[in-house]
Amino acid sequence: MKAKSVAFLSIMTPLVTVMTIIVRVPIPATQGYFNFGDAMVILAGIMFGPQIGFLAGGIGSSLADIISGYPHYAPITLLAKGGEGAIVGTLFKRFSQSSKTLGYISGLVGGTFMIITYFVFELSFFGLGAALIEMPWNILQCTLGTVIAYMVHLILEPTLLKILR
Repeated sequence: MKAKSVAFLSIMTPLVTVMTIIVRVPIPATQGYFNFGDAMVILAGIMFGPQIGFLAGGIGSSLADIISGYPHYAPITLLAKGGEGAIVGTLFKRFSQSSKTLGYISGLVGGTFMIITYFVFELSFFGLGAALIEMPWNILQCTLGTVIAYMVHLILEPTLLKILR
């Protein structure tokens, strides 16, 4: 990994952690919580690609689970949020050159992976009722995360292009 990538990873990982922790709405049925961390996971993928999207999304979100008292979620969060960041990074890189709209839809596609991953986990451990209770919260996380990441990216893109050159 190049030095710039390490630097970006060292910035994005704690941003994901902090955004995940700063607003937490507990969901008792699944012992999970609603948060705004997806915005930073998606932003990491959009701005820095699939590798940093995976690492910052997975590690940052898992750290937030551990710090917040939800350690039982940390392993599945590594997969769900890491996969989300990697998918966003891959799709944004592939499609944003031809269409910014297609690029930004990558947040919803990556978020769908996250939603399905958590649904399968919660279905296995808590049952269908609990998994269905949490699903709308995960959909909201994905949607708000995509919108926030899109807005932040529009603001940061001109500066980022100068740094990456």
